[in-house]
Amino acid sequence: MTDPRPTTILVVDDHPLLLSGLGMLLNAEADLEVVGQTDRAPSALELAKKLQPDIILLDITLNDTSGIDLLPQLLEVSPDSRVIMLTMHENQRYLQLAMNAGARGFVLKKGLDADLLYAIRTVQRGEVYVHPSMLLEFVGGDGGRTDPQEDQETPDHRAQLWHSLSQREQQVMLAVAQGHTSREIAARYFVSDKTVTTYRSRAMTKLGLGNKAELVKLIMDLGLLKS
Repeated sequence: MTDPRPTTILVVDDHPLLLSGLGMLLNAEADLEVVGQTDRAPSALELAKKLQPDIILLDITLNDTSGIDLLPQLLEVSPDSRVIMLTMHENQRYLQLAMNAGARGFVLKKGLDADLLYAIRTVQRGEVYVHPSMLLEFVGGDGGRTDPQEDQETPDHRAQLWHSLSQREQQVMLAVAQGHTSREIAARYFVSDKTVTTYRSRAMTKLGLGNKAELVKLIMDLGLLKS
C-alpha cells in the first residue's frame, strides 16, 4: 500500500541557486515535499529538530562548517531522518567519511537531476544509494585501494555489489540471465518494457558489468543460477 503522506525533505546547501532549483525539482513530485531550506549549520539543526524530516539533503561543504561534521549532530536531533550527502567532489575519502558518520546516500551534483529523485526514493525505502561511478571502490571497503594483490586476498565483494541492488533490480537481472526478453520480464512484473530497460541499465552500472555474459558469470559464481 502506498503511503499517502509525501516524503518530507530538509535541504541544507550554501548555494542559493541550488536551493531554489532543488525546491522546484522536488516539490514538482507528488510524493515529495520540501519542508525546510537553509545554508547554515545552526538553522539546519534547529529545523531538523523542529521538522523531523524523512530525508535531509546535506552539502558536504558549507560556509560555516563541514557537512560531514554536521551530519552526526543532525542525526542526534532528528534520529529517524535519513541523510543524503550532496557534493561536487568524486572523492572516495569523502564517501567513506560520510557513510561512517551515518549517511544513507551519496549523490554527485554533476548528475543531480538524473540521480537525486532515484536516490531519495531508494533511501526512503531503507536502502543505501551510492553514485554508480563510486560504488565499486566503496564496496571494496578501503576508500580506493589500488594494490591488485591485496584485492585478491580480501573476501569476494561481488556479493556486496549484488546486495546493493534493489529487490526489483535483482529480479530483473536474474530474469535477464535466465534468457527472458524485456517483454517477458515486463509482463511478469507488470511494468513497461522501458521500465525493465531502466532497471537493467542501472543494475549493470552498479555491478560494473558490460554485457550479459558477464552478468551470467557473476550470478552463477554467486550460486544464484545453475549451469
